[in-house]
Parts: sequence; structure tokens; C-alpha cells
Amino acid sequence: MGWRDILVIVYCWIESEARITQRRQGMVSFAYLGPLELRAHGRVDRIAGRKQRQVLSALLIRHGQIVSVAELCDELWPDEPPKGAENAVQAHIARLRRLLRDRSGQRPVLLTRDPGYRLDVRPDRIDAVRFQELCGEARRHGPDGTSQALTLYREALGLWRGPALQNVPPGPIRDAEAARLDRMKTLVSTRVIDIHLSERHRPEEIIPVIEDLISYNPLHERLYAQLMVALDRAGRPEEALEIYQDIRQRMAHELGLPPSPALDRRMHSILERTDGKAL
Repeated sequence: MGWRDILVIVYCWIESEARITQRRQGMVSFAYLGPLELRAHGRVDRIAGRKQRQVLSALLIRHGQIVSVAELCDELWPDEPPKGAENAVQAHIARLRRLLRDRSGQRPVLLTRDPGYRLDVRPDRIDAVRFQELCGEARRHGPDGTSQALTLYREALGLWRGPALQNVPPGPIRDAEAARLDRMKTLVSTRVIDIHLSERHRPEEIIPVIEDLISYNPLHERLYAQLMVALDRAGRPEEALEIYQDIRQRMAHELGLPPSPALDRRMHSILERTDGKAL
């Protein structure tokens, strides 16, 4: 093989890599672990129209599935669709198609499929899907893989930029997905805290995290139990007992229920260890 042949091979390889890179850069990706965003060519677009955001979010949540025109009407107008609602949906779809085409420069990803529309996008181009994949991978690590699991959980939580679908108006599909993701985020956060506490990391580092989570989940007993553990280990047992009194009063006032046995045990454990001096 002569040097000319080698140059031809190298040139073809470079050209092929350039085409692959160009295609990858042109791919549209979507993020809704926070405000809904459309990303392509290094550009972030939060989409100006409220109704367009609602339509796009419904199609993203059901990616790869057909969302009927009737469902989109219910999403856009939860109380009662106005006259001409189906025509309005078609207009929003047309605008979204133009936006997607302009941003990606590629074939349409928003397809008409009876009785509605389907967003044809790879799941790995959606941040919420990536979040779930990372969490699933973390769960597959056994007791000996807590370090790897912690890394994956932190990567998953790092995808969040605020409340899910923050800039999307309420609707049945949107609200159900936002609530589901919020529950999942809280569950993952409690697992990260459990790992942090079990490996005896500095409790001071995790206390602000737990307090922030409690501000969004004021009746989440597991978070209160974790906060009591962290405060006690940080040498602040008095504050841990104050936290117990706080959740006890909250539950009695808002739910008419006493704290769980687990919280009671945590409280008694602190009292026994401090000989009641923490009171």
C-alpha cells in the first residue's frame, strides 16, 4: 500500500468522523428536570409559547407513544376545550414541527399517527429518562458497591435544575409526571443520605441537604429520622430531639396521627445515650 492509498484512507476516515460528529451535534435533546428546554447545536430554547410547551411536554412524557388529539385537548384545556380546539392543537403541532426542524436541520421527529401524534426521539435524548437509567444502574450495585451506587445517584440528581416541568402550565399528563418524578427524586435522595450516614461521612455535610428536602416534604418521616441521626452524630442531640417534637406536632395537627415507631425508637435511643440530658 502506497502513501497515496494511506492518505485516501485517512481522508475518508476524517470525513466519516466529521459527518458523525455533525449528526450528533445536530441531534435535538430535551430536558424537563427543571424548566422544559430544547437543546441543539449548543443552543438552549425554553420555547416561548405556553401551549406549545404543554403540547411538547405531553409528547415527551409519552415519547414513542401516540398521544391522541383528545388527550392533548384535555391537557391544554383541563376544564373545557373551546370551540375549534382540535384546529388549535394542529396549529401548535405545526409550529413545533418548524421549531424542531429549524433547530436540528434533520427529518421531522414529530409524526402524525392516528388518532394523534408521536414524538420520535431516542430515549437517551431526554434527561428524565437518563435520570431513571442512572438510578436503575445504581440500584443494581449490591452491598459491596455502595461507592459506585453513590456516584451514580449523585450523577442522576445532578441532572435536576429545579422542579420538574417548572415552566409548563398544569395539565393531567404534566401533573402526573411531575409528581412521579418528585417522588422518585425524594426516594433517591433518601438513599444517598442513607449511604452517606452508613459510611460515617461527616454528618455536618448532609444536614443542610436533609433540611432542604424537608422544606419540600414537611411530613416525610424518613427524612426526619435521618436528620435526627445526622444531628446526633454531629454532637447536637438537643436539636435532634427538637426535630422529633416538630414532626410529632406536625403529624398530630395535620394528620391526627402519632410519629411512627421508628421515630419513637430514634428519640428513645438519643435519650438513653445522653441519660436524658439532651432534654
